[in-house]
Amino acid sequence: MSKLIQCVPNFSEGRRADVVQAIVNAIAGSSDVRVIDHSMDADHNRSVVTFLGAPEDVRRSAVAGARAAVELIDLNAHTGEHPRIGAVDVIPVVPIRDTTMAEAVALSYEIGGDIADELHVPVYFYEQSARSENRANLAEIRRGGFEALKQSGLKGDREPDLGPSELHPTAGAVVVGARGPLVAFNVNLAINDIAVALAIASKMRKLRDTGVALPGVKAIGVFLKSRNLVQVSTNITQPDKVSVHEVYSFIEAEARAMGIEVLESEVIGAIRQSQLGAPSSALKLNELPPERIIDYWMR
Repeated sequence: MSKLIQCVPNFSEGRRADVVQAIVNAIAGSSDVRVIDHSMDADHNRSVVTFLGAPEDVRRSAVAGARAAVELIDLNAHTGEHPRIGAVDVIPVVPIRDTTMAEAVALSYEIGGDIADELHVPVYFYEQSARSENRANLAEIRRGGFEALKQSGLKGDREPDLGPSELHPTAGAVVVGARGPLVAFNVNLAINDIAVALAIASKMRKLRDTGVALPGVKAIGVFLKSRNLVQVSTNITQPDKVSVHEVYSFIEAEARAMGIEVLESEVIGAIRQSQLGAPSSALKLNELPPERIIDYWMR
């Protein structure tokens, strides 16, 4: 069996399909990786691409995707619900098969070095690749977003790990790092009151931080203007401890206690079958095609 890496870059574009397709084409056409999913969301104004490959192939394709994003996305004209500091905002590297976390960290440093040297974009390293304790948390690096970094400058605790000491004028900065499995999971509610989603997300974070429940679950409330409804958007960072079903059930129970129904849920990118914890029908989730189940590629 050969080494296999999963890479899940997030780009700050979810409204121009031609731009997203150009980024996907750059990723797919630069090496022998397999793009297994890409999605875009107009309200978040964000796209997520998931691809698999050998380490060197992943390196080439990740940098190619970043290059396309730097050329095509101007953050000065970007608005959206999702926090971001860069045109290519975050590049997670996940060891999948016959690859250690140490090797994934080394790969993240190579990708970050290429982006800093070739694209002249400041680079921060996070999660397992963080070079200081306060950089492990992506939310801390992204605090205040592109606008805050633009105003304060890249100095003090906001100095980048690599690259220029000032933001790229249109592409901002990028966060790169090796991490374990993560499930991006969103639940849409049949109401347009953002206070509801914010309250549920806040309760989830409080339970996580106090160690009561939902370990490793990050949650925010988002208003989806295009659909006139709200969403509880989550990242399940410890899917070995918390299933998608457990997160869904908590949100559903909290919403129903307020007399609100869940409309649907969605998984962004790829997932292991065991991480769902229940059939798709029990999650109001569209059936996932085999190509988005990582187990399919492990055979």
